[in-house]
Amino acid sequence: MTPGLSGHDRGTKWSLERSRQTETRWVRGDETIDCFRFDDGYVTTVHDKRRDVTWQLTPGQVPLASALATAQLYLEHRLTSQTDREGRPFIGLTDNGPVQVFEEIPPEPVEFVYLDEIRTLEEFPDFITVDETLRNVFDRMAPPRSSSRTSN
Repeated sequence: MTPGLSGHDRGTKWSLERSRQTETRWVRGDETIDCFRFDDGYVTTVHDKRRDVTWQLTPGQVPLASALATAQLYLEHRLTSQTDREGRPFIGLTDNGPVQVFEEIPPEPVEFVYLDEIRTLEEFPDFITVDETLRNVFDRMAPPRSSSRTSN
């Protein structure tokens, strides 16, 4: 097998190291993905230990489902969303799956899928898998819902 960009074997699977109410961590080789609560939203980062570099996958604080979508995009496709002029995160989608778009006129038709408006797991695009583990992470990290019911 060919080593990946960060020097780990691409055959190595991601493992969920911990999942708590305020943070979740996935690890694979020298890479760590953290999704954590920050102020009024959530932030997702990647840390590459071998190169001693950390970068943010979210463009700031986003809803939990959006933060988990960016994490899952990296976990599954090793892709980081891009940011448009308004600061909105997106990923390109071709007939062959998700891609990053680096040309104003790409060589093949590309649909832009925005990740900042995702509020629930049901809103995830088809190319991002929602499995039982992700559902458990979402349920654990979701802020408690206040009851707005009144008694009569």
